[in-house]
This record gives sequence, C-alpha cells and structure tokens, in this order.
Amino acid sequence: MLKLIVFLVCLLLPVAGQISAQEIEILPQPQKINIGSGSLSLQNATIGFASKPSREDLFAAQQLSRIVGEKSSATIQIIEAVSKPQTILFDRTETDQPLPLPGEKAGPDSREAYSIEVSADQVRITSKSSAGLFYAVQTLGQLLQTGSGGVQLPTCTVEDWPKMVYRGFMMDMSHTQFPKMDEIKKQLDFLASWKANQYYFYSEASIELEGYPLLMADARFSREQVAEIIAYARQRHIDVIPNLELYGHIHDLFRLEHYADLAVVPHGGEFKPYDERLVPIVNDWVEQIAEMFPTPFFHIGFDETWLIGKEAAKLNLPPEDLYIKMVNQTTSMVEQQGKVPMIYADMLQKFPSIIPEVSDNVVAITWHYRPKPEADYKHLMGSFQREGNPILVQSASINWEWLYPDFEVSFENINLLIRMGTRYQALGFIHSGWTDDTQTLMRLIRPDMAFGAIAAWQQQAVPPEQFYQLYTNILYPAEMSEPVAKALGFLEEASTITRAVFGRTDFAFFNNPFTSHNLELADEHREELSKARLAAEKAQIHLMKVMGNDIDHETIFALYVGARMLDYLTLKYIYAAEIQDLWRQLDQAEDKEEPMLWVYREVSFKYHTRTQDMMDAITELKKLFLRAWNNEYEDFRLGVALGKYDLEFQSWLKLQIGLEDFRAHYQPEDVLPSLEQLFR
Repeated sequence: MLKLIVFLVCLLLPVAGQISAQEIEILPQPQKINIGSGSLSLQNATIGFASKPSREDLFAAQQLSRIVGEKSSATIQIIEAVSKPQTILFDRTETDQPLPLPGEKAGPDSREAYSIEVSADQVRITSKSSAGLFYAVQTLGQLLQTGSGGVQLPTCTVEDWPKMVYRGFMMDMSHTQFPKMDEIKKQLDFLASWKANQYYFYSEASIELEGYPLLMADARFSREQVAEIIAYARQRHIDVIPNLELYGHIHDLFRLEHYADLAVVPHGGEFKPYDERLVPIVNDWVEQIAEMFPTPFFHIGFDETWLIGKEAAKLNLPPEDLYIKMVNQTTSMVEQQGKVPMIYADMLQKFPSIIPEVSDNVVAITWHYRPKPEADYKHLMGSFQREGNPILVQSASINWEWLYPDFEVSFENINLLIRMGTRYQALGFIHSGWTDDTQTLMRLIRPDMAFGAIAAWQQQAVPPEQFYQLYTNILYPAEMSEPVAKALGFLEEASTITRAVFGRTDFAFFNNPFTSHNLELADEHREELSKARLAAEKAQIHLMKVMGNDIDHETIFALYVGARMLDYLTLKYIYAAEIQDLWRQLDQAEDKEEPMLWVYREVSFKYHTRTQDMMDAITELKKLFLRAWNNEYEDFRLGVALGKYDLEFQSWLKLQIGLEDFRAHYQPEDVLPSLEQLFR
C-alpha cells in the first residue's frame, strides 16, 4: 500500500502542489488538484444553488446527498430556493446544456469543465453546465472521508476538464443475449460515475419498428422502453445514440421469408444493393429511429460488408464505387432527419480513395480492438484528418471468444488508441461490449468499461499495473477492495494462461477433450494448466470473502462464475490427460486386470472419480451460470446456453457408462475403443 501512496503522490505533484499524507485516490485523475491540511465536516450540511436550479442541477445535488448518506448517517438537506450561501453551493454559470452536442471542444473552458473549492466552512462547485456539476459530484464522492467525526471533505481546490469531448460505451443488444432494462440502467449508473457521456445502443433489429411485427418479436425493446432508457441516461448526462446496421449484419430481417430474397444470399446478412425495395425500407428505418432517439447523432454501421466485391462485379463496378454509393445514399437519409451520420471506418480505410466523396458531416469510427504498430495509424486515421472528417476511436473488451476478458490487451489498446487518436485529432473514444457468445457475461467487463471512460477523460494514460487496486479502492469499502483486486489479478493470470494454451477458450470449454489435438495440448501443457487452475482457485477464495456483501453483488458473483468457468476448463483437460495415461497403460498391458481396475477406481466408478467430478462440476456450474445470466439478461436464448451445459454433462455420463460397459463385457481379444468416440 505504501508503494501505491507514493505512486499517487508522484502522479499528482506536477499539477497539484503539495499533497497531504492521507491517501487520495481519484479516477479519472483531475487535471489540477491541491489538497490542504484542513477538513470540512458535512454533518448537518445543506446544499444550495447560486441561481434557480434546473432538473439536472437538482439531480446532481440529490446524487451528492445520496453518496454522503451511503457513507455515513448524515442527512444533507437540499434547499431549492436561491438563498443565503449553504454549506455546499452549486453554481452553474450558463444556460444549461446537459448533453454533448456536435462541434464541442474539450479544455478548461469546455461545457463539462468544473471547479471545486473546499474551505473550512463551505464547498463551492462551479461549472457552465449541470454536466460539470454532476462530474464534480463524482469527484467529491471519491474525496469523502469518514471517521469518528462523521463524513468530511479535505480542504482542497480542483480544476478539471475532459481530455476528449465524447466518451462512450457501445452495448451490443443483438448478437446473443438480450439485456434486462434494469441492467442497462445499472450500466448507465456505472458509466456515469466514471464520467462517460455517450451510450451507443447497438441494434441490428432489437428495437420495435412499426410495420415489422415479426422482426425479432421475441426479443426487442418497445418504443416506451427506449424512451425510458433515454430519459434515465439524460439525468446522468449520457446521450443514447442509435447504433444500427443498415447494409450488412441484417440477418434478423432476412431470415423472415417476407424479406429473404432481399439478401445477396437468401436468408443471408447483406442487402442486394440494386434491389428497388431497398431504399424505402432503409429510409423507413431511419425515419422511425430518428424520431425515437432525440440525440443529434445517428450511427449507420456499414462495417464488414463481405460481399461488396461480388455484388459490384454483377454491376461492372469497382467495389469502392458501389460502397460509396450505398454510404452516401444512407447518410443523406440521416442528414435529412437533421442528424449527424456516424459510420464504421473499416471499409473506408480499405478504400481510402473514396474518403473525399463522403459527406463532410460524417463522423468516422475507426475501430481497432488490438494494438497495432504506431506507424499503422497514420494510414488508418490520417486520411480522415486530411479530408476534414471528424473521427472517434473505438476499442473493445476482448471477450467474444473467451470465457474471461483479456484486460491486459484491452488496457494497452485503449491507452494506445487514445494516444494515437489524440495525435490525429480524434474527438472521442468509444469502448464496446459484444455479446457474441452464449457464455458472455457483461458484468465481467466492468473494469474495462471504467478504464475506457477514465482514459478518455484524464490527461495522463491510466497505468494498467496499478489499475485493479485503484479501481477497487474507489468502488468498494476497505474490507472488500483488496480481496477483489487480488481476485482480478488471479483471474487475469488464469485466463492469460488458458488463452495461450487453447486460443478460443469458450470453444475449448465445450469441445471434446479426447481428440488427438486436444490430448496433445493437454499433455504438453500440464504444468501451465495446473498453474492456471491454482490461480482460478485463488480467485474463488478471495471472492468468497466478499460474496456475502450487498455492494455490487451481481458483479462479484459474475467474477466468481468466471473463476469457476476457468476452473472447469483447466480441470477438464487435466483430467483428460490423466484418463488418457490410464487408458494407454491399459492398452499396453499384457495382463489387463490390474490396469482395468485402476480405470474403474479412478475414472468410471459412480462417485469420487474423474467422470463423476466433471458431472458434479458442470451441473453446479450450470446453476451458477443460470443465476449470473438472470442477473443481466432476459431468458431469450437462455435455452441455447443451458443446452450446451446439458450436452457437456451427457458427454461425461456417456464416457462413464461406456467405460463401465467395456469393462463388463471385455474379452482378451477386444480392441480398446477410442476415448474420443466414448466421450461423444
């Protein structure tokens, strides 16, 4: 802990002057902060306003009152009428604009900038907007100290503003899981606490549209639900932006027989660009979504158009000519609705010659999910800078093929993308959360969500090696922070090893461990698998210490389930290698009686054997996973997820029964069956 204090002091000194001896942990780190030697008690404090408060001003005040109440028994009264100065004074200096708009700039004079002055008798919070007041409250919440004298604030001055104007998170609502409304609200609460200001609502067909009664009828958000999410986010100064796919990635429409022949490949995923029915459908979607989302931004997608070359050839066009035609046709529809079009930049990066033909209003989203050599970004981002198109950079949690996210890679990528984005004048940063697999638990990516929002706000790069401890110290009380930080470290160790061994760990989780390839892997990496399992067990131990606490219990539980998944994965292949050892000994023995007995005792008996261990483990893990799923998602596609657990159980049961059947009917001339065949 002493190293952590020294680190923080050194971090703050260049902009803050002298820091007190007390620990001050703030994320995002303010641009300027100076901590004095005194303190101000908030016992019996009141909140007032320098001018008539808006709804958003009042919400910020209520947030501060709630935070203080959660940390102590103190109750803070809010005085709405402008009156004599109160203990805490909110001073909004301009007409309020609570959400980010196109064309904003960052810096000390920006709409979101704020200042805090805590003296011995008053707290004064100043900003041009209610958003700045709200962000000041998030900082004050981290400055609060509790002791025998109740809750206090250290005397200090803070001047703060964001490094990037737009700081977003994209939530995938379409690929596999369908999030609960309550979970979306909790995401918004979490993001707001780290000063994010955009929420990209990724929907391929997950929003109810008039005229399309069958479109994702089992899993879609109603107009009323969308309005509820938008209103909830607005209170927290987060703009909800529709993130659609209006060319490719529309299989949910094309799988309906009404629209199957509109796809390049019937029931496929991309529009026939030359079909006369295309324009009315896309225009209808744009109009309905634009009316539903009051944001000035509109994301049209247009990434990964795999069949563009094939379709262009039918029209005797270069693929880039067909692509820009489709882009301009759709962005024009968006602009007619008074919105700023946003588009994924991968195809424009592939065909940079067409960038000058894109509307100047189009915002290009340059998405890169893994670090690249710095020299590559000149090509990837520089073309947009030269042509005057604004850009945002987008990273992602590395979770769509892995049981547990690869934070090591994503943290590095976030810092690199923001550094390169700053070099090429990117206006903002988006972090994305994909639900590409039934095993995906979005609660596992919470550290990533926080890291991205923090990195886009504070001036200096977030130090990955310190992040878990800083993050947990802020998020949890003292008795929880250290165990959770240690658990995150052990989870990272276990997942790093298993990714190195298996690659796609979600695939390996349900794969047949007795194929020749998998047995070779398991045999070659026994030591690493044992080390990974030990790390997963250590993570479980630390998480079990805090699981009874009500604070953030859904996330803690998800982490525990993640640890159990890694535990199961490693044990599965450790046991496969050990069973293969026994099977080889049996195959090579002239007298098979004793080795057959060992197989029976160690593998196929009905309790305390490897097959029974795995059946026990997968049935318990299924129950844990079901609970974690229900914390986050509706039950759409839940049957698909649980069906995999059932198949895994049946495979181990089949192996157990097959081995017992072989033992019961074995004749000396019999050839041993393949374990791969017995398992599946």
